[in-house]
Amino acid sequence: MIKPDLLKCFIAAADTGSFTAAGRLLGKHLATISGNVARLEDELGVQLFNREGKYPQLTEAGLNLYDGAKVVVDSMERFTRNAAHLTEGIPARFCFAVHEDINFQVFAPLIKQAQQRWPHMKIKVSQQSASAIFSAVREHKVDLAFTPSLEGNSQFYEFQAIGHCHVYIVCGKHHPLANKKSVSNDDLMSYTQVLSIDIDDKGPLYTTTVMSPSLCYVNGHTNLVQLVKAGVGWAMVFSVEEEIDSNLKVLSPEFLQTNITVQYDLIWQKNRPLNDVQKFFQNRIKALITNEKN
Repeated sequence: MIKPDLLKCFIAAADTGSFTAAGRLLGKHLATISGNVARLEDELGVQLFNREGKYPQLTEAGLNLYDGAKVVVDSMERFTRNAAHLTEGIPARFCFAVHEDINFQVFAPLIKQAQQRWPHMKIKVSQQSASAIFSAVREHKVDLAFTPSLEGNSQFYEFQAIGHCHVYIVCGKHHPLANKKSVSNDDLMSYTQVLSIDIDDKGPLYTTTVMSPSLCYVNGHTNLVQLVKAGVGWAMVFSVEEEIDSNLKVLSPEFLQTNITVQYDLIWQKNRPLNDVQKFFQNRIKALITNEKN
C-alpha cells in the first residue's frame, strides 16, 4: 500500500516545480523529497518526473496520476480530521431546531460555518412549533433549539435566556391599512389578522396577541409572510433582524407605545453538558442577537 507521505512529496514537487521548494513547503530536507518521489516511482513502476533539466518536469504519466494522488491525500486528511473530531467528542450527527415563527434566514450562515468547521458531521435543521420543539428536546431528538421562553416547563430541559426578538405589526403594501397615517385598534379589528398556528386559543399568548375577530391561521414564518404579502390580512411577525421584507409595510398602531419584543431561549437535553458544537451555536446566536440590539 502506498504511503500518503510519498504522495504528498509528489504533489508538493509538482505544485512548486522543484524538489527544493517542495521541501520548504513540507518542512522536509531535499534528500527526503527526492528519495520519497523516487520510491513512489519504484512502487508505481512509472517515471513521474523528467530530471534532465534544471528543474524536474512532470512526465505524461505524472500528469495523468496527479489528480488521483490529490484525491487520495485529501481523502486521507479528511478521514484523519474527522476521526480526530469524533475522538474529541464532536458528534457524528447534530440536530438544530428553530421556532417556526422566526425568520430562519439569519441562521443560515451559522449552519454553513458549522458545516465547514466539522464537515464529517451530519447536520439536521428543522423549524417546528414551540410545543413540538419541547417534546423533541425531551425525547432527545433535538440537540439544541431556539424557542420562546416558556415558564414552568424547564424541569424537562436545560436552558439559557439568549435575548429578545423583535415583533412587528405588518401588512402588505397594497393592503388598505398601508395607506393610513394613523392605525387604531378599531382599524386592526376591521381586517383579518393572519396568525401563527402556534398561538392557539388555549395558550397564554392568545389574549395578548389576538386583536381581530376575523382570523386566518398558518404555520411558519415564511407562509405567514406570503399570506400578508398577498393581502389576506395584517400580522405580527417575529424577527431577529431589525430589517423587514421590503414588500411589507410596518404599522405603528395607536396602542403601541414601545417596541414589542419576545424573550427567546436556547434549550437542550436535561442534565447534559454542552459539547463544542452546541457551544459554537450558543456563542454565535448570542452575539447575533446582541449585535442586533446594539
